[in-house]
Amino acid sequence: MNSTETYRSFTKSIFNTYSPLSDDTLASLFAIASIQHLKKGSILLEVGQISKHIHLLYGGAVVSYYLHNDGNLYHKNIFLEGDFVGSTVSAITQKPSHFALEVVEDATLISLDYSQYRALMEDHPDLKDFYIAYLEKNWVIDKEKREIEIVLTEARERYLDFIQKHPDIENRVPLRYIASHLGITPTQLSRIRKKLQEI
Repeated sequence: MNSTETYRSFTKSIFNTYSPLSDDTLASLFAIASIQHLKKGSILLEVGQISKHIHLLYGGAVVSYYLHNDGNLYHKNIFLEGDFVGSTVSAITQKPSHFALEVVEDATLISLDYSQYRALMEDHPDLKDFYIAYLEKNWVIDKEKREIEIVLTEARERYLDFIQKHPDIENRVPLRYIASHLGITPTQLSRIRKKLQEI
């Protein structure tokens, strides 16, 4: 299997997780796709830049962060293999993104032009079905679950659950990003990790 076929197979498997795509739709998607290889430290999207693409992360790790007026960074999300990466709000509204996307581990992305992607939905109902299923899963179900966990679940349990799902995450992503993702401070995370090592 060559690299193009590998990326195509990966893309199909991720999309089909939400809703099945026909081979015709998949071919149309790949007609507007490009492959990007970015080094650690690269900025995929700047604060204030209008997002023109949606990316499927094939390998590596990307984080999003806000830059506050006081100069401090506030981390938003961690993206790993199989995640869709981008500023959806910026892409939809065509207004500047409020957050940046930084590559924290060498990454390979399958990038789709967002305006062409939206146009494809008009001709491919199965792609529209995917889009609805994706939004429901990530922006309704998972978002609510995460909000409830931050309020009702102890930080230690959130940490243990997170590293169980992503066993090597601490070797790939700086701890400050993990702490922010869990809704705790780096100091709190350090204490949790220290206590667990003592057990």
